Amino acid sequence: MALSARRAELADAELLRQWRNDPETRRRSFTTAEISAAEHRAWLQARLASERAAIWIFSDDGGPVGQVRVDVDGGVAEVSIIVAPGRRGRGHGKAMLAAAMPWLRRDFGPGLRPRALVLDDHEASLRTFKACGFRVVGPAARGDGQRATMLELEERG
Repeated sequence: MALSARRAELADAELLRQWRNDPETRRRSFTTAEISAAEHRAWLQARLASERAAIWIFSDDGGPVGQVRVDVDGGVAEVSIIVAPGRRGRGHGKAMLAAAMPWLRRDFGPGLRPRALVLDDHEASLRTFKACGFRVVGPAARGDGQRATMLELEERG
C-alpha cells in the first residue's frame, strides 16, 4: 500500500475536525462530544506549536486516508490514529501506524515508550495496534467509567 505523509498544518483544521466529529470516530473516542470549529482550531494551534506533539496526515492516490498523532510526555509517547470515514477497513490504519513509528523515533529521539489507550470494545483498533507490535500491558485507569486497554510498542532488538 503506497501512502505518502506530511506534517499537519493549520490549513488542515477543518479536515481533521471532520474526521474527529465523524459519528463512528466519536463513538470510539474517550471524548464523544462534537467539537466546534473554534475549539478544534485552538487545540490544533497548540499541538502544532508544541515541540512535544506531531500529527502526520497520510494520503494515497485517492486523497487523504487518515492521521497518526503523538503526544510526548516524559518517556512516553501516546499514539492515536484516525482513519478517514469511507477509507476504513482497507488496512490504512496499520500502514499509517507502521510508517509513523520510525518518524516518532526520528523526531523525538530514542528511548520513548509508544503507548496507546484503546476502548475495550474497539476491536479494529486493538487489532491494528497489535499487528504493529504493540502489546497489551494492562487495563487503562479511567475515572469516567469507560473500559480501556493500554498497549505499548514492544522494543525490537
